[in-house]
Amino acid sequence: MTSDDPTAVDELIASVRNGDAEAIDAWYRLEHPHVHRLCLGMLADATEADDLAQDAMLHLLDKLDDWDARRTYRPWRTTVVVNLCRDRWRRLGSRARAEERASLEPLPSVPDPSHAAEAAEVRAALTKALRSLTPREREVFVLRDLEGNSTREAAHLLEIGESSVRSLLTLARRRLREVLGPALAPMGGGAS
Repeated sequence: MTSDDPTAVDELIASVRNGDAEAIDAWYRLEHPHVHRLCLGMLADATEADDLAQDAMLHLLDKLDDWDARRTYRPWRTTVVVNLCRDRWRRLGSRARAEERASLEPLPSVPDPSHAAEAAEVRAALTKALRSLTPREREVFVLRDLEGNSTREAAHLLEIGESSVRSLLTLARRRLREVLGPALAPMGGGAS
């Protein structure tokens, strides 16, 4: 089962609401990757994302009875997780500001990612680059470019206008190119 099949997800959630342990396990396995990816993209910190994804799954499970089945599940889940990410940002306020100041330092060059260790360095560079975005830019970038939501869906989820989504996405992409360009340049150059 995939989360792209709304009918199957609705049926699974009905079983979860009834306390079916197997359904809860299946729901968790289906949803956790999506929730974790949202948390990682929004927080740009793997440790925080791991922690928040676990909390978010428990929170979603507790709130499933509040979900109105007349609404599509995926946007509801995304809204709940985005709001949890925002709460985490507020609690980490001073720490986040210090990390943002540190993120303005130039990124080290990223070597050719041919080994797992090098791939980890690329992930670290991407995570650091995401930290260079403002929280609102990061939200828009994650929802549009990483999660594949339309401009309209992102605007609805973030409760802002579509023009704001487009502007923030442009700013986010520009900032990421500036930050990642020097780090990824060694990967593009080389033998002809």
